[in-house]
Amino acid sequence: MATISTPGVGSGLDVRTIVSQLVALERQPITQLQTKASSLQTKLSAYGRLKSEMATLQDAATALMNPSTWNSKTFTSNNTSAVTGSVTEGALATSFSVRVNNLAQAQSARSGPLATNAAIGSEGRLDLQTGKWDGTTFNSSGSVVSVNILDTDTLSDIAGKINSSGAGVTAVVVRSGAEDRLLLRGNGTGDNAGFRIQSFDGSGTAITDGTTGVGSLAFDHGPTGFYGMARTQTAMDANIEIDGIAVSSATNTVADAVPGVTLNLLAETTSNAQVSITANEAETKARLEAFQKAYNTLNASLADMTRYNPANKSAGPLQGDSTAVGLQSVLRSMLGANGPAGTSFNRLSDVGMELQRDGSLNINSAKLTASLAKPADLRTFFDTDSGSATTDGLAKRLRDFVRTAVGIDGTIENRNKALKSAIDRNTTEQGRISDRVTRSETRLYAQFSRLDANMAALSSLGSFVSSQVAVWNKSS
Repeated sequence: MATISTPGVGSGLDVRTIVSQLVALERQPITQLQTKASSLQTKLSAYGRLKSEMATLQDAATALMNPSTWNSKTFTSNNTSAVTGSVTEGALATSFSVRVNNLAQAQSARSGPLATNAAIGSEGRLDLQTGKWDGTTFNSSGSVVSVNILDTDTLSDIAGKINSSGAGVTAVVVRSGAEDRLLLRGNGTGDNAGFRIQSFDGSGTAITDGTTGVGSLAFDHGPTGFYGMARTQTAMDANIEIDGIAVSSATNTVADAVPGVTLNLLAETTSNAQVSITANEAETKARLEAFQKAYNTLNASLADMTRYNPANKSAGPLQGDSTAVGLQSVLRSMLGANGPAGTSFNRLSDVGMELQRDGSLNINSAKLTASLAKPADLRTFFDTDSGSATTDGLAKRLRDFVRTAVGIDGTIENRNKALKSAIDRNTTEQGRISDRVTRSETRLYAQFSRLDANMAALSSLGSFVSSQVAVWNKSS
């Protein structure tokens, strides 16, 4: 009796192949589940992308509801070497003239010359005080700050003491040839930013001759006039005219003389500078374009994900998905709907954002430019809050719709939850079937091992019988 021998199998049966083929049949449901899991994961990723793009659209719609989009203003001056400025959202669009008669300035004074690095030669005290000079009368507005002077102090030493005293005055030494001079300048500008310096000798007696030693560093007015240092610049307010109306300021930054407008004065003028406050169309246009871009990105993604391509017979990951198809339909319907009442714009196309056949938005530059010239109407079209979804502004409708869709109980989030649950069930089912297949494989190997042993025994018995028959035949 001829036999087919397979290594490791006494009966000649290819047990491993037989079992593997039977197990493969039982594994087919796992393969199907794995294919389904891949599809579910692709859909989940697609919804993750849609959720992100919808959040971007929500942000763009919210920006169109921000007052800064519609209230932003631009400051323009036709003489930026003399007048620049800035403007807040609350400023009204307007224009006016500005004439700068004089700039705000600080008081400054200088001492007489002293040989370079020479000592002052007498000890004493300087009392510094800030305030306003009305001609020859000083009206103090700050506390007296005293600086003690040694007879060995140089002008540089004295400058350092003044600067560290916090008296509201800055000192510096200027060297010219072999001579030093002490220069003092008030830290602020305006009529009230002047300063007075009184000098005293070592015994505390006032020095009013202002000629030598500590007395030469005074700046005050006595019976015969000013003495000590020479005033080189008078503290003064800025004085300007806005459309002929006189305005003064202690600094060269004039805030709210025109509400919401800050003027920066740079130079005196002999003629009027013209200032214009206009709506910031560039800011509004940028946010409208951001809205268009955000919507077009989402629209393109929805189109790709729900499309069936007959050319290569391929379908998008959400082709036939009712949630995605419904979302696409609602968004297009909202953009094609009428806007709220109270505006000259009826539809989005009137604004200059035209809905195309593929659902995308195309900007008509001429229309949009014309729309930007009507900021109040434009704001009403996008930002109206009427309390009703059907009569709200377009940006508010979209913002609220998207916010609901991606919210905790929204359609997008619910779809995500459903897909995740389906993936979890799929994983559990794969595990269950895999365990069953493993047990089945073990059982099959056991069964075929017993069959193999039995067939091997029968084969051995057959060989023995055959050999005995052969012996009997020879004997006869």
